[in-house]
Amino acid sequence: MPGRPRLPRRRATGALVGQGTQALAGLVLQVAAARELGAAGLALFSLAYGVLVLATAVSSGLVGDSLTVLDRHEPGIRAGLHVTTALVAGSAGVAGCLLALATGAVPPWAGLLVGPAAVAFMLEDTLRRLLMAAGRFWSLPAVDLTALGLALVTLVLAGSAGGPTLGSFVVALAVGQSGAALVAWALVPRAERPRGPWRRPALRAVADFGVWRAAAQVIRPALLTLLRLVVVAAAGATAYGPLEAARVYTAPAMVLVAGLGSFLLPHFVSLRPLGVRAGLRSADRAAAGLAVLVALLGVLAVVALPWAGPLLTGGGYAVPVGAVLGWGAYAAAGAALLPYAGLASVHGRQRRVLALRALEVGSLGLVALLVTAVEGGAVWSPLALALGPVLAAVAVRRSVLAPRARAERATSAGARSAEVVGT
Repeated sequence: MPGRPRLPRRRATGALVGQGTQALAGLVLQVAAARELGAAGLALFSLAYGVLVLATAVSSGLVGDSLTVLDRHEPGIRAGLHVTTALVAGSAGVAGCLLALATGAVPPWAGLLVGPAAVAFMLEDTLRRLLMAAGRFWSLPAVDLTALGLALVTLVLAGSAGGPTLGSFVVALAVGQSGAALVAWALVPRAERPRGPWRRPALRAVADFGVWRAAAQVIRPALLTLLRLVVVAAAGATAYGPLEAARVYTAPAMVLVAGLGSFLLPHFVSLRPLGVRAGLRSADRAAAGLAVLVALLGVLAVVALPWAGPLLTGGGYAVPVGAVLGWGAYAAAGAALLPYAGLASVHGRQRRVLALRALEVGSLGLVALLVTAVEGGAVWSPLALALGPVLAAVAVRRSVLAPRARAERATSAGARSAEVVGT
């Protein structure tokens, strides 16, 4: 159909490949933790890793989404992005270091490295988002595989010196992300590289958009972190280990959803001149296609669980089928929400999206009820979490996007009637 907005296939394929390599990098490290650290060690590693992801989500929403939607070539905006990146990454690095030293979860030398690891994590993510905004999706695999390769080499060296520990995984993350950030810098087009200006930053312009996107980006990793805390507090780290193993097992689908959400944002920016109606048609197709794709991946994960589960855990503990189903449903629900949330944000309704995504937070109450009142209910907690994104997706489409699309249609019909009367 002429004029029908379509996703650019080459870039979409590049985004899929890039998210596949990112999923592979994260999966391999978490599988290594599942095999080498045991159930309790995996729970602690996942909690620490989740805090890093949570901090990166703040940076990704505040800086990554802003550089995609705002005019990053305007000097004030560009300086604002540079200053904001430095402030957020530096603050997270200091907070991560202090938190690691205060809890004593890792040796003091590893606790001091948590700060640099957090900074490297966020800088790598920001440069990765810059590659996406510049359309360099096919450069992403080189960044991800560098991170994975350096991290694995670090773990092998640590293993030869006495066996991998939680501290050695922190070192591996710091080394891998630092190397990946350098590769991303080299692959970013020269005109896009963040090397100036720094004076007179338009911090308010960046914050007016980015703060709301950052808050929305934080919801999902914050919920996962709270889920871990609730289950560990109620049932213990050992009981949570299998639930986390199920999340690791389904992680590729979740990373795929997050990555395609980042790809869809610049796509909706390109459709913005066509209005909300054109974007909504594209968002409907993306939401349906992604949800079906992720659901199929979830079915395949369940079918492959009898032989893939022991490979993940080393045979030390079972991966619950109910948890795999639940995490698959949660990923599919997130896939349905992301296109609508991205489109609404591109059209300036990011505050409304954040308010409606509070429905996701409400699902945590159902999780707490399952864990505390139902024997073995922790296994089904991911399925309870999935209810929130579904309700949020329906709410954003019906109360934010559909009314604006109807208003555009009425305006367009009125303009055509005026033309007929005029002729």
